[in-house]
Amino acid sequence: MAKPANGWLRLTAPISVLLAIAAGSGLLVPGLYRDSPYFATQAVAQDLVSLAVALPLLIATAVLAARGSLRARSLWLGELIYLVYTYAIAALEVRFNALFLVYVALLGCSLYALIGGLLTTDLSAVKASFSEKAPVKAVSIYLGVLAILFYWLWLSEVIPALIAGVTPQSVADNGTPTNAVHVLDMAWVLPAMGIAAVTLWRQRPLGYMLAAALLAFVVLLALAILSMVVFLMRGGHPVVVPQVVVFATLFMTSLGMLTWFMRSLRPAASKESVLTGVSP
Repeated sequence: MAKPANGWLRLTAPISVLLAIAAGSGLLVPGLYRDSPYFATQAVAQDLVSLAVALPLLIATAVLAARGSLRARSLWLGELIYLVYTYAIAALEVRFNALFLVYVALLGCSLYALIGGLLTTDLSAVKASFSEKAPVKAVSIYLGVLAILFYWLWLSEVIPALIAGVTPQSVADNGTPTNAVHVLDMAWVLPAMGIAAVTLWRQRPLGYMLAAALLAFVVLLALAILSMVVFLMRGGHPVVVPQVVVFATLFMTSLGMLTWFMRSLRPAASKESVLTGVSP
């Protein structure tokens, strides 16, 4: 039963090839990004993290997940959230370039791997794999606070711009029609954090897997943002120091929360105990 359910892990192979092409080209091909200098600098910075961190981690966690590691499966799902998020922005917001179809393929493969990976996970078995000492309340509060904080942060930019009839500053800086980060965060990621916070607080099975995957996603995303800050500073672009502190704190705190939560897992569950056996 477990082997068919692990079929979704096989999508890691094409995702890895596509990611190596997309991120490697962003780093090595001059002039690939024809966007504003501010936006292009951030794209290259994220490519570095995607190639140097996300890619090897994706492969390693897929291999370990196939062997039955629940920790690895949780991280693998978090990395897929990161890839869906990243390449939804690339496919919809990056100015059309030679890698457009690569971005679309990455988005599609990552999205279906994420959906399939979640559907073939026995959530009740996942909950049973955590000890009674799991920091359920702490992680729940943390995710809830993150959702509220970033809703406040984005709405504090968007609502005044709507009232004044002007373009938000982040949209003007990027030179794009809208800010895809606002869209993905407020429509998808932040509601997911809210759902994870509530279900984990109530100790529902869904909350355990969502919390682990979302913490892994936040760690990767915060690391990518810190990379963007470094590249922007090197390129002579203005950087808001308080935001640097916020995202550095976000990275360290999320990494600590993820480590704390994962350490509360009992000895690695077998594949049979965490997979539903639903084939792709």
